[in-house]
Amino acid sequence: MKSRRKVAENALTERALKLVEAGLSVIPVMGDRSPREPKKPALRWRRFQKRIASPAEAQEMFGGEAGALGIVCGRVSQLLVVDFDDHLRYRRFCRHLPQYSDSYTVKTRRGFHVYFRTAERVPSHQFDGGDIKGEKSYVVAAPSKIGGFGYRCVNDRPRLELGKEDIDRILNYFHVKAAAQPVPGERPALVESIDVAVMYARLAPEIGRNNALYRSASVARDGGWARKRTEECLIGTHIEEAAGPGHKAELPAERLREAVRTIESAYRSEARQLDAKAGIPNSVREALLQSQGSTVVARLLDAMWLAGWRAESRFTMGEAVALAREYGLNRKSVLQALTGDRSIFNGRQIISRRYVEYLDTGGQKGRKRGRPVELVFETPSVGRLLEVVNAPWSPSDALHPADLAAASAYRMALHREYIRRLKPRIALAVLAQRIGVNERTIRRYNEALGVKARECVGFFELARDRLACLPKRRWRAAKNATSGFWLELKECQRFPAWRHIGARLLKEKAGKVRVCLRRASSYSIAGADEAGVEYERMSEAEFARALRLRGVELDAPGMVARVGELARRAGERVASWRYERIQLEYESVARCIAEDKVAETINGYLVAEDAEGAEVRRPALRGVAYRMLKEFGNGNVFLALRLSLRETIASVARQIAGEESPPMAMDLMARALA
Repeated sequence: MKSRRKVAENALTERALKLVEAGLSVIPVMGDRSPREPKKPALRWRRFQKRIASPAEAQEMFGGEAGALGIVCGRVSQLLVVDFDDHLRYRRFCRHLPQYSDSYTVKTRRGFHVYFRTAERVPSHQFDGGDIKGEKSYVVAAPSKIGGFGYRCVNDRPRLELGKEDIDRILNYFHVKAAAQPVPGERPALVESIDVAVMYARLAPEIGRNNALYRSASVARDGGWARKRTEECLIGTHIEEAAGPGHKAELPAERLREAVRTIESAYRSEARQLDAKAGIPNSVREALLQSQGSTVVARLLDAMWLAGWRAESRFTMGEAVALAREYGLNRKSVLQALTGDRSIFNGRQIISRRYVEYLDTGGQKGRKRGRPVELVFETPSVGRLLEVVNAPWSPSDALHPADLAAASAYRMALHREYIRRLKPRIALAVLAQRIGVNERTIRRYNEALGVKARECVGFFELARDRLACLPKRRWRAAKNATSGFWLELKECQRFPAWRHIGARLLKEKAGKVRVCLRRASSYSIAGADEAGVEYERMSEAEFARALRLRGVELDAPGMVARVGELARRAGERVASWRYERIQLEYESVARCIAEDKVAETINGYLVAEDAEGAEVRRPALRGVAYRMLKEFGNGNVFLALRLSLRETIASVARQIAGEESPPMAMDLMARALA
């Protein structure tokens, strides 16, 4: 035991002497000698904030109580360290500021330390997800070992030299970006010297070849590179990159096609981002209106967009209140949207907030003590909004400042633009549900906007062999009415669509009898010529499905017998159809596997093939999915979800009977056997 401790002390002493020779101020840290305070300095280290210890002093310090090695930050060592508390924050930093990510980096227990060289004075402070280690601070350095974890270097590159502008850019990334400084649609300017091929080579062993290729291509795209230039730079490197363990071997031609598709996808996503510049997606607006029953958050987001505030713009409560007043929102509404009961959706903050102590946008103010903590907010990006409300991407209807003046004006504007853009054929209840109101309000909006509704009626000719399609009147049913469907003669006379009435009309009336069904109306903002009634033919199966959806029971014993025969013919084939395989990628795991992990674990499993072609099954957990994607490769893992018996039998019926089995028969079979 003593020999191991002696070896560790010698390694720390040698490392400390090398750091002193490199011009860094070092101090001993307690480490495992004090389990309760392992990062506490082993001596009074204030004097080493102004001078570097001599080699003799370093030899003496690390020969006693030192259990770990610490490096003093600040101007004494010309050292600035960004301490990330988790690897996700570090990856995001590398993605957004790749020009600063390729510096000396140490892996810590929770995250990473990124070292920089600078002669500027930077105060130590916190940010959301880590710390800035500057003046009057120190960091535990490699090869220290605390609690069984050894600090180790993961990027042994020289420390990048930072000037004042570089420090300002980094601090502004972590802290306040004034809302008065809009971030319009222009792309961030990247340093021309960034080598995306080197970036790809660094990322590929960590996140996989395809993900590294997509991310590197995205950085090149945002830097203004043409797609052809990106392909010339990355495709050769991607083809030569060695496959990870467990990944199937691929031919160079296959790797080439894969690289072209991935880069094409990265450049296609730019078009999606440009489309999103029109405003907040309609899917986000609808989700907020339906779930919250209020327009406060949606109106505030649209006000930010109209004012030119873009993703990652930072603002204070006062700035938000001033902006909201210009667009008709009061202070109470802003408080609800930012810090009140309207600010959370499914347990997550819609507009992220944080408490910061460092508000010096110049980045060089030295005083920190006594400065009050202030609450700042960040304008959410389109991607974050879609992730928080769990909605798919959709276009955005352009709104005017007057549309945000009141809640009713906002909802009416969304309804107006939806009708004008699509001229939808849709049920009135769906229109009402879309913006969180009732049908009576939609009728009032239609009257105010001049929306014309064109009624649609489906029909087919009634005959003796089609009487079974009509329902029998039950003893509690209304005698003289059938809601939403009826029998009609040429003279536009209407009768209840009961079976006995249809038989009597066929016997007594010489003219043709129609079976009519009211369908969803089509809406448009146009002249009076758009109104009226439109008749269109339908099949008996469509009529039967519509009645079942309305809760009307049909008697069809012959059909049930035929469906039973289909089920018997299916036999053992049902068992092999009980699971549906969904291909997983890194981007689709969060969408396919829920956070609670219960439903997928019970109703499915993760499956992949190893190098020998054997099937590997594991529980359908989100963390397990990410590990399997890293092990077997992106796109080589599948989620096998158990289908309901209704879906399984309907699929078998389609395969056995093909087009000869009508949809009504398959639905009845699923209902009978589910």
